[in-house]
Amino acid sequence: MKRLLGILPILFAACAFADVSYTVTVDKEAKAVFVSLTFPAEDGNAAVQMPNWAPGSYVLSNPSGRVKEMTATSGGKDLDVEKPNANTWSVTDATADSVTFRYRLDQTFTDDRAHLTGPSTYCYAVGRIQEPCTVEFKVPDGWDAICGLEEPTRHRFAAPTYDVLADAPVSVGRLTTDSYTSHGVPHTIVYFGGDPEKVDRGAVVEMCQKISDYQGEFFGGLPFKKYVWHFRLIEAPDGGGGLEHLSSTTITLATGLGTGVQSVCVHEYFHAWNVKRIRSKVLGPFDYTVLPKTGALWWLEGVTDYYASLLPYRYGHLDKDFLYGSLVRNVDRTRANRQRMEVSPYDASYRVGEAAGGRGNSQGFGVNYYNTGWVLGLCLDLELRSRTEGRASLDDVVYALWEMCKDDQPGFEEDEIRKQLVRIGGAEMGAIYDKWVMQPGELPVEEQLAKVGLKLDAEEREFPVLGAVFGPASESSKGIPIESVTESSGSTVQAGDVLVGVGSQDFTEARGNRARGTATNAILGGAKVGDLVTVKVRRGDTVSDQKLAVTKETRTVRSVIEVQNPTERQLATRRAWFKGAAKTMPAGA
Repeated sequence: MKRLLGILPILFAACAFADVSYTVTVDKEAKAVFVSLTFPAEDGNAAVQMPNWAPGSYVLSNPSGRVKEMTATSGGKDLDVEKPNANTWSVTDATADSVTFRYRLDQTFTDDRAHLTGPSTYCYAVGRIQEPCTVEFKVPDGWDAICGLEEPTRHRFAAPTYDVLADAPVSVGRLTTDSYTSHGVPHTIVYFGGDPEKVDRGAVVEMCQKISDYQGEFFGGLPFKKYVWHFRLIEAPDGGGGLEHLSSTTITLATGLGTGVQSVCVHEYFHAWNVKRIRSKVLGPFDYTVLPKTGALWWLEGVTDYYASLLPYRYGHLDKDFLYGSLVRNVDRTRANRQRMEVSPYDASYRVGEAAGGRGNSQGFGVNYYNTGWVLGLCLDLELRSRTEGRASLDDVVYALWEMCKDDQPGFEEDEIRKQLVRIGGAEMGAIYDKWVMQPGELPVEEQLAKVGLKLDAEEREFPVLGAVFGPASESSKGIPIESVTESSGSTVQAGDVLVGVGSQDFTEARGNRARGTATNAILGGAKVGDLVTVKVRRGDTVSDQKLAVTKETRTVRSVIEVQNPTERQLATRRAWFKGAAKTMPAGA
């Protein structure tokens, strides 16, 4: 194993530059996809690997465990395939100039649809990650294959490198789609999961169009030739999550289209610039064998989230209550974590691979770089605006990094954000960066808000909550276990019952902890304290309708309020913060 891995980089460094050709055959009856890749062999040697992790999700996974029936041929001859480690397959006896590896991946199809993610679908040719790739999809009659790559011919896509190929998820099947154009660029909305009849598709198009229009205006144009929104629908008033890609995104979309899921869509689209193009140098080209290390995830994720709150208000998409609510939530979540006093935002980013016993996570080491980065973005933005009397802002830092990274330029160095803050805001911004970003401690939110005539307030309020505690859903539970029930008048649900449905939602196939939140949202909906909500539960071998009471909980609620009699400078800074400044756009944008 050590010998093989040691010689492969040297061996393939001398290889001729050539295309790597993939074919993906989608077989619903076999519940599988069959993948082949063909590329040149050098002196009879060739190897393929499955990535150990997926960009955007900083977690070591085991997609290679999905690979079955790996074979290889060359010149019409079957070859002996060796497996030196868990995610590598190699041959040393190729008889022709090229070799073809073939393998099977089990695949779930729901309603004649499926969604394929690159890093868990495509093995890569070792030593040839930066060479052009093509992939052809063979699908059943009447099916389609849609992704964000260029499509020279129907269902055949081209990518300049494996990095780009793997970063373009594909929806296949009998797909429901909508489309629109923004800044001259065609956008496709594809529903690969859930029931498209349960969502207002016109409202989704309007939302996505609006996001594309104002983000394109903010950056002076769009950085791709086409874009695909891949949506998996869930029946819920709000909630969801997503993963960004160069020219597409994959999002779990709540059919209620609440402000939370709209913010997710803004966040993922903003990533087409910040993360996918404005990025640390280690975030492309990628080493798929180890997790990358960058101290800038607070910026790439957290500041992206900050703009996902600021831009919708600035451009009239969502209201001021949404912006202020986002501010409070992110401050509260940041300050609820005691480790903020021990772990800096930089270390939360740089050491993310040490989380979960060395497997990594997508939130941060000790401190969540999403909410911490949001608060940092706020503090840095208001500091720049105040120090420069409105002449500059965090927008200028974003634009400077964009100029540095656009058009396939290398990413930025670890100290580049600091350099840009100093260049734009003066030498004192260096010390501020060192304190707020590089050291643990409390971020001065109240002090920064005062610069725009705002402050945080708190009051006690009552909220409706479920009169039961749910456990995590699993394959064996076939629903969501009810671990305990609060004593309340009229509730007939019992501890030990299993929640299997609420209204039209079926939870028998639910998995993991997220299902608890989805079920809670479905039950509460517009319920009030004292209401009895009908839920479907399994008790022993019997499924029946039972009543679950909605009880109350008193919480301290914080809000943003505008101070009385603000100064002219406070008002001017606040107005500029809300409105932005088109004059800060880079020349020629």
